[in-house]
Amino acid sequence: MKNRFFTVSLITILCSVSHGSLSIGLSLLYDNNDLGAEIGFAPKVDWQITDNDSINHTLQAELDFLSMEGKKGTIMYDGSAKPLMFNYLMDWNPGDIFGLYAGAGIGVSFNSMTEATKAEEKSTDFAWQFQLGTSLTFAESYKLNLGYRHLNTAEVNKVEGGHNIIDLGFRFQF
Repeated sequence: MKNRFFTVSLITILCSVSHGSLSIGLSLLYDNNDLGAEIGFAPKVDWQITDNDSINHTLQAELDFLSMEGKKGTIMYDGSAKPLMFNYLMDWNPGDIFGLYAGAGIGVSFNSMTEATKAEEKSTDFAWQFQLGTSLTFAESYKLNLGYRHLNTAEVNKVEGGHNIIDLGFRFQF
């Protein structure tokens, strides 16, 4: 009972001090991976912990949908990676419109890969990423972002799990 009271008290204090806000978003991803380049997407939910004039801290959950198809050497591959990521972002907004962000995240990736005539190989692996980018705020509640991130989803069936991603996104803040 003591622990439950402490947990509820801590959450109440953090919520009242944080001045947080919730936002939802969707990103279009240009993924350059071991097999070539593909287009993917990522729905996101953000909880902005602070609401300061210049520096804000955000916790983010996202699920990426990435396809990987192509040739490595003489062998054709077809597969996908679906990483579920939990990210921390630090936003620097020197003005009301333009901002910069940097962040890092960890999570789990659900991978599948088929090599030519062999059976599909599936794996669930640790995933990590870092990201940098810019954001543009308009109409107070809407943000566009353009950024770069490196996502590592582990090797599957001799195909490297490194993804170099250009992220074009949109967020609506409640």
